[in-house]
Amino acid sequence: MRRLPATAVGRLAVVPALLGLLALSGCAVPVAAGLEEGDANRVVVALDHAGIDAAKEIDPTIEGRFRVTVPHDDASRALVTMADEQLPRTKSRGILEAADRGQLVPSQAAEHAQLVAGLSGELERTLSNVEGVLAARVHMNLPPRDGLRDGPVPKATASVLVEHRGSTPPLSPEAVQRLVAGGAPGLAPADVAVVFIAHAVRPAGARPDVAHVGPIAVARGSMNTLKAALAGLVLVVIVFAGLALGLYAKLARVRREQADAERAAAVAAANARPRMSGPP
Repeated sequence: MRRLPATAVGRLAVVPALLGLLALSGCAVPVAAGLEEGDANRVVVALDHAGIDAAKEIDPTIEGRFRVTVPHDDASRALVTMADEQLPRTKSRGILEAADRGQLVPSQAAEHAQLVAGLSGELERTLSNVEGVLAARVHMNLPPRDGLRDGPVPKATASVLVEHRGSTPPLSPEAVQRLVAGGAPGLAPADVAVVFIAHAVRPAGARPDVAHVGPIAVARGSMNTLKAALAGLVLVVIVFAGLALGLYAKLARVRREQADAERAAAVAAANARPRMSGPP
């Protein structure tokens, strides 16, 4: 059986200590990934308001995107908060995204449907970016204009659903009507129906005074001190383990050299011993 060199044994012994050091440094888990920077900022602000320590980081899996991480113990509370705040928000398709580039010659009806979907998506984006708006949906009924058809043009209508935080909407119904009507051709503000859904204001979450460093509960103000102390202790263990392994390797080498010397001396003594001669 082949024996591992002392250096290899030392490296294998240090690996668990390094893993323990990484565990003591704090375990953060991602709760949202692949976000644009603005969406990541909204998630961080919402979690901070709920008393959860959140950090925005560059997403290592998607170039140019960000992710949000929280301490492992706060992950479930962070997911509940994000679901209640409807974060991260679903991206509505704009005009460019709604355009079907797969058809070489799209029909007039397909072009009109894509235009309506794109206008609705652009208006949803605009309303969702208003402070206090959690979500917005815009449904538009814009009949296509046909110059060859006689008679009055069918009326264009729209309906808007706005979900907001608090009892008072961040926008008045008239403002929403003017905004939607101004973004759609042939649509009058009076033909836009607006519905508001209010969500209760979440009280600001108090940060817990107790934090967890692995299985150890400690006051939040002493968390970093405990992490540093435990990391230093792990480093001391690593140093002593390295010294012990080095001493063990040195003793093993000395014993091996002594055994080789004794074996060589025995062989030399055997060769120098006179051979017994046989009878004449």
